[in-house]
Amino acid sequence: MELKPFPIRYEELNDLYAAVDQSFCLNSVPVPLDEAMTRSFFLAVRTGSNSGKPFRCQAVVMNGTIIGKVELTKHDETTAELDLILRKDYASQGTGTAVLEQLLRQITDDHWCSVIEAYVRSDNEAMKRVLAKNHFVKGRTFQADVVTPVNGSYTLRNVTGEEYVWSASGE
Repeated sequence: MELKPFPIRYEELNDLYAAVDQSFCLNSVPVPLDEAMTRSFFLAVRTGSNSGKPFRCQAVVMNGTIIGKVELTKHDETTAELDLILRKDYASQGTGTAVLEQLLRQITDDHWCSVIEAYVRSDNEAMKRVLAKNHFVKGRTFQADVVTPVNGSYTLRNVTGEEYVWSASGE
């Protein structure tokens, strides 16, 4: 498994999201992917900027196949927010733990950020285990209203989740 620059191809991104169990994601996306949303994502990947904030996105590749993606979006000079998705058939096999280990080595080596926040649905036990194995500490519980695609439209739903925080200093 390796992290590589994210390829800029709609088909690969669409295939990835079609193979992800989005029921555990805070925000779901429609599949096939919305064209405007996809253009915006590709622009962020190319420029390294997501709505004016520093952004880093890498493909998770195994045996030449994209099996996931990992993103960091900076909130400020030191803190970034994590987003990690994997295809269903690679979940719960240690892949998420390995991806996060590799990402943490990279950002520590290049000093990209020193704190990472991850927001996880309360029922996403697998992601909570991945975070704990990589020394993320459970923080506050939160409730958020999120927009979810339903039958070609969108609906607002309330989600309960937990914040997890990793610090390069180990605190």
